[in-house]
Amino acid sequence: MPTVLPGRPPLQDGRLSCAEIPISWLPKKMSLLGAALLGLCCLLCLGVTCAATTRHYYIAAEDVMWDFAPSGQDLLHGVPIPQPWSAKTSWAKTRYIEYTDSTFKVRKPQPEWLGILGPIIRAEVGDSIVVEFLNRGRLPHSIHPHGLRYDKANEGSYYLPIAAGARIAPGGHFTYHWFADAGSGPGPGDASSVVWWYHSHTDEAYEMNAGLLGAIIVTAKGKARPDGTPKGVDQEFVTMFMIFDEMRGNNAGQFHSINGYVFGNLPGLIAKNGDHVRWYLMGMGNEKDLHTPHWHAKTVLSHNRHTDVIELLPASMVTADMVADNPGTWLFHCQVADHMEAGMMATYTIYEPPKRSCPLKFDSGDFWNAAADTFSLAVENQSNKSIKSMILSADNLLTSNFRRQPFSSTEWRDDRVLPSHQQHVLNQPAYLKSFRDKIVGWILFPKIITYSDGTVWTPQQADECFHVFWRDPDHPDLKALPPRQIETNED
Repeated sequence: MPTVLPGRPPLQDGRLSCAEIPISWLPKKMSLLGAALLGLCCLLCLGVTCAATTRHYYIAAEDVMWDFAPSGQDLLHGVPIPQPWSAKTSWAKTRYIEYTDSTFKVRKPQPEWLGILGPIIRAEVGDSIVVEFLNRGRLPHSIHPHGLRYDKANEGSYYLPIAAGARIAPGGHFTYHWFADAGSGPGPGDASSVVWWYHSHTDEAYEMNAGLLGAIIVTAKGKARPDGTPKGVDQEFVTMFMIFDEMRGNNAGQFHSINGYVFGNLPGLIAKNGDHVRWYLMGMGNEKDLHTPHWHAKTVLSHNRHTDVIELLPASMVTADMVADNPGTWLFHCQVADHMEAGMMATYTIYEPPKRSCPLKFDSGDFWNAAADTFSLAVENQSNKSIKSMILSADNLLTSNFRRQPFSSTEWRDDRVLPSHQQHVLNQPAYLKSFRDKIVGWILFPKIITYSDGTVWTPQQADECFHVFWRDPDHPDLKALPPRQIETNED
């Protein structure tokens, strides 16, 4: 039997048949022309369902430890996290985690910039959404969506009269069914997609502070790609401005965060020069959570106005479009004065793609073998002439956006002739294990390459031809590097 949503046609695997439209849903008065057009539509739809999709998600609530500042640094100013927040930045939280299927064994990769937020749930107007939910937490939880259409059992909110999906006990499962109707999508004057909240609503104030939060993005009918992302948009970012309160009002426990990070520790807000970037800005929290996200160096278009500041209240949701055409690394922060002081600040980067091919290919690197006395690096000459000598530079990543110079020599040298399209292995003395284990990534890039014909290659732009070797081989590649941390002293 198809799932029937109140006031909507039956849904059969997310596909709506025009032939199934009941007479009761037709206008009581319809012109002959209107009736003829409707009949033609139904004839066209016979045997072929109208385009719609059922989108499946497998989401668990899980108790975790969360670090609001994993670098231990204020990455905006090159100094340690200030007091009182430096005393403790890791706290017990509960998050929504997405999996690839109903076994809940393999996590689905998420962009780093989502931070503490759960996975993005997507739909095009007309789509149905099925969320298989598993509560792995120690307390009852649920998932309550904003903006979508649902019946009582699928509301995910605990109050009388209590329905099936309102309160899922620890270890329990529930499958939510939601529908993205016309009211879920963009309205007049909106961009082609809009953002909504989802969050747990069993003990809502406690659960939101615990971290059970995420975004739903609904795209207008006909304006979504097959994966649900809006056509014509190159990059999307979801950013949540919220004060997490870990110590019942004590300043040391109030983390003024963007996606759960403070003092520039939010990674991954990176776009290519010329990209159409869509920002989804969201606020949550209590009466202190009055936020004004501000972009340096760029303006955005939101609700038919150009601005560089957006106003957010708790549970608010705003969509803004940016043309990323000013390369550089720029500040993105809440403009409220004491929120800035408390670390509600990040950076976003607009990078310029390389203008020429790289002379070297970095094939492999061995930097984390505890038994090895040396680091090794394999490079290949990608040019059509022999290399006489080369000097390579290196930096370390202590987190994905905490970049600093290595603990020892920053240069790798090779004075052996390297023929075209051949490979050399370079070696350096290895660090002590205590230093080696602090590094999550090695950045290598050519500094000077001298060819056998006397010509010389040097970089024409910062960090040209960089390559990152990650300790975690599944870590996503970086399109641009974070600024190198140089410790500053206000004195």
